[in-house]
Amino acid sequence: MIHLNRKLVVILLFGILLISCTNVQYKKAANILREGKYTQAVIELDNYIETTNHPALKIKATQLRSEAYYQLGLKELEKQNYVEASEYFFLSNSVKADSLLDNCYFEIAQSALAKEDYLTVQEYLGFIIYHLKESEKMSEVLYNQILIQTNYSNNIHAAYETYQILQDRFSESDAFAKATNIVDAFMPQLITEVKSLWKNNLFADAVAHLLTYLDYPASFGKELQDIIGNVYYDWAVTLLDEQQLDNVQTYLLKAEEYNPEIADKVDEKIVELASIYIVQGDVYLWDRDIDKAISTYKKTFEIIDNYNVAYQKIAEAEEIALKIAEAEKLIEQGDAQFKNEEYIAAYNSYKEAYELDRIPQYYEKLNHAYRWIRIQNDPEEYAIEIIKQFDNGSIVNKIKEIEVKSKNNYSRQDVRITPWKVFRTVTNNSYEVRYTVVIPDRNYFFRWLVRLETGKVMPLNEITEEILTL
Repeated sequence: MIHLNRKLVVILLFGILLISCTNVQYKKAANILREGKYTQAVIELDNYIETTNHPALKIKATQLRSEAYYQLGLKELEKQNYVEASEYFFLSNSVKADSLLDNCYFEIAQSALAKEDYLTVQEYLGFIIYHLKESEKMSEVLYNQILIQTNYSNNIHAAYETYQILQDRFSESDAFAKATNIVDAFMPQLITEVKSLWKNNLFADAVAHLLTYLDYPASFGKELQDIIGNVYYDWAVTLLDEQQLDNVQTYLLKAEEYNPEIADKVDEKIVELASIYIVQGDVYLWDRDIDKAISTYKKTFEIIDNYNVAYQKIAEAEEIALKIAEAEKLIEQGDAQFKNEEYIAAYNSYKEAYELDRIPQYYEKLNHAYRWIRIQNDPEEYAIEIIKQFDNGSIVNKIKEIEVKSKNNYSRQDVRITPWKVFRTVTNNSYEVRYTVVIPDRNYFFRWLVRLETGKVMPLNEITEEILTL
């Protein structure tokens, strides 16, 4: 037991000795720093950091080394040795070093700019912009960046983006005022590019660029507003011509909002847009889609308040809807009458319905009822009437030609004509109709079968077929 305690004591004493040695090295480096021997302090601290196993003292040593670099940077800064100072501040890697690092980088960039070393200028300005964003020199940095992007890189788009940052953050600064003069100089070129997009009907792209420029207008606010209004107007007109109507009104209103001088032109297109909805409604009305027609007419009220044409069209559509409904009832009534063989009553119902709603189906029902009235009351005369009306009277005309020709070639007593005769057949509502012209050298004995229910006419002999081909 005593032997084990002796070993423990030895281990503890050895650990205390090591810590004591470590503290000595750290204190030595700290004293050198306090004496203002910053370069030597950096060397001592580097060695200590590399060799120590004491975490807490290692962190403190790292902080002391940062201070040493900072102090070295200050000395070089006093001598206006900005490159050397910036290297020390960079190695210091502390907030207070960074607060001076941007000054060094800015001065380096200014020196490089005087020498027209634009790559170096870009490198140092870029570092400040992207890594030292809270720099007190930022407004001047951004202005100088615009100079480089404009005069060296010839990239006015990048320059404009930098100008946007400058306006967002430093709109009251002298740097912004100077940058505005630069942007004023190249803004016409940006506007020309947008006009090219506009000319090629790339309206969305043109508007997007213009709205961005309007947010940061330099001295071109009024011109940009007018152009935006004109682009929106052309965009609306193009969509109007293509019958893509969803956004037409929106773009027309925006056109007038940005450029009030084109208000009269916008009003004309608004009326044209409303007229298109009227025409579309008429198409639906023609197709008997009354609800769709009315809803389309009503769209015009979103465009023109109290549009009288739309009110008239809606009233017309509603009246047609009433007539259609009334006609349907009359048709139902006529169908019931027809079923009861009340053909005259059915005909009158169908006629009244057709007068209200002139569609082919009702006209066919009207004709069908008429046929049955004739079948019921004077079928033989009706059979002759069907023959006479067949093919717009072609049969009657050809018979007349034969008669005239016969009378011209023969004497009156040599031409015998037997006018229309009708005979019932064994088939219901079918009749044979005859007509005869006899001359010395030929017998024209015409015979047709007429089906009264359908109005169909069929020749019953060869000579009757011939008359149809003459």
